[in-house]
Amino acid sequence: MRTYFGLFLLFSFLIPLRGYSQKVSPDTSYRPALCPNLNVNRRDGAIQIDGDLTDPGWAHAAHMGVFTECLPHPRTRPTVATDAYITYDDQYLYVAMVAHDPHPEQIRNSLISRDNIFSDDFMGIILDTYGDATRAFEIYLNPRGIQGDLFWTGTNEDPTYDLLYDGESKITSDGWQMEMRIPFASLRFPNIAVQNFHIAFWRNYPRDVVYKMSSCPIDFRVPCIFCQLGTLTGIQNIPHSGSFEFLPSLAATQSASPTDQTENRPLVNGPVLVKPSLGIRYGLGPASSVEATINPDFSQVESDAAQVSVNTTFALFYPEHRPFFQDGSDLFTTYLPAVYTRSIDDPLGAVKLLHRDPTLSVGYLGGYDEHSPVIIPLEEKSVVVPDVGKSFSNILRIAKTLGPDTYIGALATDRRYERNGSNTVVGIDGRVRLFENVALYGQALWANTIESNAHTVGATDSFANGMHTVEFDGERFSGSGTDIALERLTEGVDAHIEYSEISPSFRAGNGFIFNNDVQSAMAWTGYKLPLLDPPNWLRWLIEADGSITGNYSWNFDNVTKLKSLKPVLNLSLTGQSYLQLLFRVYTELYHELLFPDLTQWNIAAGTSFDSHISVNAGVTIGSNIARTAAVPFAGKGVDVSASATLKPFEGFLVAPSYLFSQLTKNDGSVFYAGSIYRSQFAYQFNRELNARIILQYDGFAQQLEVDPLVTYNLNPFTSFYVGSTHDFASTEESAATLHPTERQFFAKVQYLIEG
Repeated sequence: MRTYFGLFLLFSFLIPLRGYSQKVSPDTSYRPALCPNLNVNRRDGAIQIDGDLTDPGWAHAAHMGVFTECLPHPRTRPTVATDAYITYDDQYLYVAMVAHDPHPEQIRNSLISRDNIFSDDFMGIILDTYGDATRAFEIYLNPRGIQGDLFWTGTNEDPTYDLLYDGESKITSDGWQMEMRIPFASLRFPNIAVQNFHIAFWRNYPRDVVYKMSSCPIDFRVPCIFCQLGTLTGIQNIPHSGSFEFLPSLAATQSASPTDQTENRPLVNGPVLVKPSLGIRYGLGPASSVEATINPDFSQVESDAAQVSVNTTFALFYPEHRPFFQDGSDLFTTYLPAVYTRSIDDPLGAVKLLHRDPTLSVGYLGGYDEHSPVIIPLEEKSVVVPDVGKSFSNILRIAKTLGPDTYIGALATDRRYERNGSNTVVGIDGRVRLFENVALYGQALWANTIESNAHTVGATDSFANGMHTVEFDGERFSGSGTDIALERLTEGVDAHIEYSEISPSFRAGNGFIFNNDVQSAMAWTGYKLPLLDPPNWLRWLIEADGSITGNYSWNFDNVTKLKSLKPVLNLSLTGQSYLQLLFRVYTELYHELLFPDLTQWNIAAGTSFDSHISVNAGVTIGSNIARTAAVPFAGKGVDVSASATLKPFEGFLVAPSYLFSQLTKNDGSVFYAGSIYRSQFAYQFNRELNARIILQYDGFAQQLEVDPLVTYNLNPFTSFYVGSTHDFASTEESAATLHPTERQFFAKVQYLIEG
């Protein structure tokens, strides 16, 4: 079997090498300039950020008027015109853009909270301040002047990243326009006299399909997106000086819990707790900073969405939303998830140091955590210990850029528990662009663990062929993890092959390694067929993409655990719609039981045909293994998901979602069945003031959560919150009735002071 799978790996990668690709016929009359250069002058007049571009400061700003469609049809002539302007002074980068539109009544311009503009019309810049093609800021406005920013590294665009900038927009008779003022203090760039910024002006134009247009002919079929940006020349002699930022905050909470375990359990209020905290950031010029937080309030205002875990044996991953961990998050993200900042749960204090010059990036993250969660990975499950007490975490990351889309890096993490025990992980990683469209990347990690003997896990599992136990009993062991991949993207056929392994005794105390004792090989190949000029009967189809993925995994005893093959068909349709069809056939060994030739079908679809509605739904049917049963078996599974975003009138948003999962035995009896409902109702009074309520019911646990919140944001860091959480659950005495189990009221104010 491995021989056949190895042939599939080789075949999937060699197909594009042989040149079997479908190439789109270009518009020969349109030839956009690759990586255009734009010389920027200092502003020579006043600029008021009000959406009006008649200010004298724009008169001699650098102008870019040649745009290219990037999606859905790369390097073709756009259907509408766009103009962009840019200038600067000692403190700010100024950007203005004009979106010409023959149908301004169709402009999508929601009054919505910050960072939720990406289904609207929006414009802005993609900015690589180091010019090393490894990361970029994305800074945008929608036609209402609502801000949206992202931090883009590789294939990941981080929506939690926030920076300070000013902006305003205006809808006109022939489109809309915007202007932005971006402080250089909000950006990171080399501490040199002459800057080498790389940039693309970007416009999102959602109509029958989502048209994405840029001042650079960016082709997403090329692995290095940032290598295709244009260059800004002329930015020089930006004053570099240290700057302080203080972020004091004050949080007040009052919790209520039941007095006893009787059915009517009244809640009794506890004392009002007031928690002051302080964040301090000192910028050592544009390339370096030191940031510290004392007694931080790291509670999240937004609750985590519930996940279906009834048949899951591994730890669940939750995204990071806490602002302290946002800046530099790309630096600590590696191919193997050895850093998971939510492992630092409730620190008394934390510190972060960042430095980036044109070729070297260094980051340090440390914290003294009062409540330390631990994930113990095993071959077929995770053991999660919610709190082993206090711990010290130290994380060091170094990355050296060697060329466009090429780097070598090192990582070291160390977690020391106050009551004995430690975990240390060290490793190297890197990426090299072998050819224009071929990249090789990977990571190797080594870990050493000394278990605590001051805590109890309560598990009887063993690992490494019984050499060690999961229970904390002072054992010492070490392990390793490796991941290496080779990928190639072309205009028609893409390919990716990857090998990874995690040894039975590998753990990452500050990471999210949820299983081990696994070796796996994966191959993926995909075929893209865009339709530039289809016949009338096929006008509804924009692009058809097909792919096939093969997976083969085995443990360190050389026992085959999984063989699977998964073909997928994706159709991009007019009306901002899509359809996905997926089939999976797999054979799996679980708990020493072999489950051969299992099959699953999935269909997913979605549409955003109107600016007021977006709907997505999917259903998976087929064979599922009952992993949490005393004796696992293969049953008939049904999983359904549905979500929508509705904007019935200005400022009001309703976002319901639904998850259903069921597994039945072959005799027709139900092993488990349940649903999770979650709805958000929000009203945006203006850019600063928002009120929302989240309702979430977990039918598996029979728990209801109600979370109202009012938010006032002057900027991403100066804000005021007041809200509450209300939890309800059923009891054994009354399974059909929900009773209050916990309640909390909270208020928080924080204010950014710049100096």
